[in-house]
Amino acid sequence: MKLNKLLSLDFMKKFQSLLETDFEHKLFVASLRNYASHGNPLRFHNFAFSMRELVLHVIERKAPAKQVRVANWYERESEQHEVTRRQQLKYCAQSNIADVYFDEYVQEDINEVISEFLKEFNFFNKYTHITEKHFKACPKKFFEDAKAVVKIASDSLSQISDLERMVIESLEDKIEDSVISTAVSAIPESLSLLAPHVFVDYSEVEEIECTGIDHEFIYVTATGTVHVDQEYGPKDDSCTISASYPFSLEMKAHVANPDDFSVVGEELNVDTSSWYE
Repeated sequence: MKLNKLLSLDFMKKFQSLLETDFEHKLFVASLRNYASHGNPLRFHNFAFSMRELVLHVIERKAPAKQVRVANWYERESEQHEVTRRQQLKYCAQSNIADVYFDEYVQEDINEVISEFLKEFNFFNKYTHITEKHFKACPKKFFEDAKAVVKIASDSLSQISDLERMVIESLEDKIEDSVISTAVSAIPESLSLLAPHVFVDYSEVEEIECTGIDHEFIYVTATGTVHVDQEYGPKDDSCTISASYPFSLEMKAHVANPDDFSVVGEELNVDTSSWYE
């Protein structure tokens, strides 16, 4: 099967959609070139090996060994490897956030997904190690095995995303009170453009989304509504109009203290466009 045909297959396109960097896309295409090298009895072994390396590259990008080593939960657990693959996957999930910040059920779920990943990933050993049994493959079986390799690679990268999402959902539950108290006090001066006097009645936080975690910070975006009274005219003959406007607010907290959020920038981003319509 030719390279362009391989790239057009649905399961190949699905896997490629999980890649992020230019190098990862180039390595994927190069892996397929191995598969398309007809006449080479090692083409499938080379394909499986390069796909294995591609998944490992993604793990290394998301969890560099040098950052894993300085994570506050890190303890050396192998004589052969300073940083194990299990620890890199753990870092993919929770970055530098301490274990004590998660309840036992979340920690169990993280460990379960990591174990499943490692079990699935062992599939690659069947073909990356060249044996007489698998040296010469039937073309039909060859293609089915290629699909299996891509599926395992896809499942592996999807499991990394599952780990990240699991931790983020846990964080969203824990940080709600802290985010709300920060958001409702971060009222912008830009509201003063609407009227000579603007008084904030109250703010409502309606949605909280943890948008990412890196080695230093947890990033959160809160959205909601701010309710105001806009006062016009002189003090003894004023007119007050009540209005409500949607807002968004970006915040971050250091991983060492996930409950202490600060505003990124100066104030709420309030959408007052409805007032001018």
